[in-house]
Amino acid sequence: MGNDFEKAVPRAGCARPKQSFSGPSVIASGSPSQIRNQGRPGQHYANYHSNSFNSEARRDEVQSRNTSGPNGFSGSGNKFQSPTGTIKAHGGGSQSNLRSLKSLQAVEQYYHTLQQMKWGPMTEHVLDSLHCKIDAFQANQVLKLLHDHTIALGFFQWLKRQPGFKHDGHTYTTMIGILGQARQFGIMRKLLEEMSRAHCKPTVVTYNRIIHAYGRANYLREAVKVFEEMHEAGYEPDRVTYCTLIDIHAKAGYLDVAMDLYGRMQEVGLSPDTFTYSAMVNCLGKGGQLAAAYKLFCEMIENGCTPNLVTYNIMIALQAKARNYENVVKLYKDMQVAGFRPDKITYSIVMEVLGHCGHLDEAEAVFVEMRRDWAPDEPVYGLLVDLWGKAGNVDKALGWYQAMLQDGLQPNVPTCNSLLSAFLKINRFQDAYIVLQNMLAQGLVPSLQTYTLLLSCCTEAQAQMGLCCQLMSITGHPAHMFLLYLPDAEPGGQNVRDHTGYFLDMMHSEDRESKRGLMDAVIDFLHKSGLKEEAGLIWEVAAQKNVYPDSVREKSSSYWLINLHLMSEGTAVTALSRTLAWFHRQILIMGTAPERIDIVTGWGRRSRVTGSSLVRQSVQKLLNLFEFPFFTTRGNTGCFVGCGEPLNKWLHNPYVERMHLL
Repeated sequence: MGNDFEKAVPRAGCARPKQSFSGPSVIASGSPSQIRNQGRPGQHYANYHSNSFNSEARRDEVQSRNTSGPNGFSGSGNKFQSPTGTIKAHGGGSQSNLRSLKSLQAVEQYYHTLQQMKWGPMTEHVLDSLHCKIDAFQANQVLKLLHDHTIALGFFQWLKRQPGFKHDGHTYTTMIGILGQARQFGIMRKLLEEMSRAHCKPTVVTYNRIIHAYGRANYLREAVKVFEEMHEAGYEPDRVTYCTLIDIHAKAGYLDVAMDLYGRMQEVGLSPDTFTYSAMVNCLGKGGQLAAAYKLFCEMIENGCTPNLVTYNIMIALQAKARNYENVVKLYKDMQVAGFRPDKITYSIVMEVLGHCGHLDEAEAVFVEMRRDWAPDEPVYGLLVDLWGKAGNVDKALGWYQAMLQDGLQPNVPTCNSLLSAFLKINRFQDAYIVLQNMLAQGLVPSLQTYTLLLSCCTEAQAQMGLCCQLMSITGHPAHMFLLYLPDAEPGGQNVRDHTGYFLDMMHSEDRESKRGLMDAVIDFLHKSGLKEEAGLIWEVAAQKNVYPDSVREKSSSYWLINLHLMSEGTAVTALSRTLAWFHRQILIMGTAPERIDIVTGWGRRSRVTGSSLVRQSVQKLLNLFEFPFFTTRGNTGCFVGCGEPLNKWLHNPYVERMHLL
């Protein structure tokens, strides 16, 4: 589950009547080894993603074509239901209805032919033998139904060779979207160039598809470059363009850029709508600016823009993350007063809030309440596995895992990770081994988070390092090769920098939180294993590649913030040492020193990372060891402050450059 509620959407058609459910208590007791072979055939429910601002629905809305032309389906005539969807027939008599029926049959015939075969000469031969020919509009309908980009591209190229057929802007745009989703960026760009040569001018929708494709893969520079190309070509970006760019920058940690884009959107006369407000509220919330997010939410209502269920779920999730439980309850009630029924996302957030408050029995009661209207899917079960696992009750976590299997659901990787983490915390390595083997047997690919869990356990249980290394090897994840072949640092450390840079480039499409978690575990492991030089070099490369956004930033002129509160002990000490060394070098090169440095190890009294955390203890020990001139603020004992002439004098010491080794 990963507690990532902002990415969840109710699955269509999953509401069902009230059913009796007795929870994991009805499961026969047994050892964790009984997990093996527990899986049974059943419907595999996909993750739901209602709050991810991927603009797909909006793009389809913008791209919706005027279908009143000769190739369109319009009017209010009969509807023909088919596996490919519901297409309205023309009004205006039996001739028109007959033409529409034939058109629909042609789309179905081509689609089913392509679905049953892989692309190749035989597929082309079968298509050549079909008696019904299709036009660009019908071809576009077929392309929209294809999921395999190789089949779609083969079909697209085959169509170009058919006598009398000519692709239009819609078929090009659909094909570009398919290639972008498959991350075939080279072919996608070539097709865009070909589109212009074929006298099919790209539209705003075309550019939006490309921007979204680059954004999904975390290629922000390329996305911005396409945005600039739009301007140069004379196209005016629409709300979808701006919202897509806002969302991908916010997710990557570039919150200032996201806010700037929001301002630019309003400057060009595009007023925010519900979709835009939701994206911005989510952006501000992820940046920790909860007060600003709530203010924008209120502004949205004042401006007559009605929040939808997605907006409410975002706000509830943000307040839950900030531990503002009273606000969670208030928003939950406001949502119902506004006429919105809770969906699985809402229920899940409330369950998580109760779980983190220690009220896990109440969380299970909410599950039963939810079951009256919704069929729980895998992420909901995964949440309960995660909550009980984090609470230290492995038997309960295992019980919910088995309940999910008994309900005919297949586990996903995050749920397996939750169970794996629960076993690792209490050093039940044999059970952890069984979980990993079952993942592989079910065709699940261990994720970056899976490997990170194992590496963190390896750091904490050094006596069991051999077992942990064996489990890490079983995952087959590229991260294991990265760590296994990490070279010893040469003078200057460029070989380690290159090794790390290559790995992070390879992991480019992984989300920032996953990469941060892995780098944190790697640096912590190396630091505690005595490889401090390598740990420092890896930190520097990770910081340069924005894996740790806002960990070091200038709050105002000569006033710097070093934020360590989300790091492990070894990573925090390494990051602090290397950052202070950077200030030392800047003084020698530029001749200017910071007037104040705040070193944050916790966010005060309400922080989940308290003032007595291990990170704070390790940082304070380091600062005391090197006699760093610091004091603590009244409101936050986890914040160490150095300023003025004492700070300047201390940063001039030559040992600051190598303090991470001492």
